[in-house]
Amino acid sequence: MTDDRAVQIALQLKKLNVSQAGIVDLLSSYPYDVIERQLKFLPYRKAKRKEAFIIDAIRNNYSPPKEFYYAPHETTASPNNPALDQNSEPDFGQADANAQGYGTPSTPGPTESYQWLESGGLDGDLELPDSSTEDGPQ
Repeated sequence: MTDDRAVQIALQLKKLNVSQAGIVDLLSSYPYDVIERQLKFLPYRKAKRKEAFIIDAIRNNYSPPKEFYYAPHETTASPNNPALDQNSEPDFGQADANAQGYGTPSTPGPTESYQWLESGGLDGDLELPDSSTEDGPQ
């Protein structure tokens, strides 16, 4: 199993154009976990020369790039629980506020809203207290 793992790591390093001597040196000097970890981080790094960068990253045990943690992860939907946005179409129409339970069915217009005040109140006999009585402010 360890030989298969070493072969897989060597193939990945070879794809990055790491020299044969570099591959042998890395595999003999560093744990496979460290090498695989840096290979996993490499796509998230902005390396111009990937073959030189991967060697340096393994030798100096570089920390993960921030893009590794903040990169969008692809989620897979199970057949029993499909993704929410799968085959969905956006609804661009405006929803009726009354149908959703918001608002009032008939709001008074500007002329209707103050008619009861002009007519003297709700029952027609709006009386203001006399300011000279004891109950009012002095």
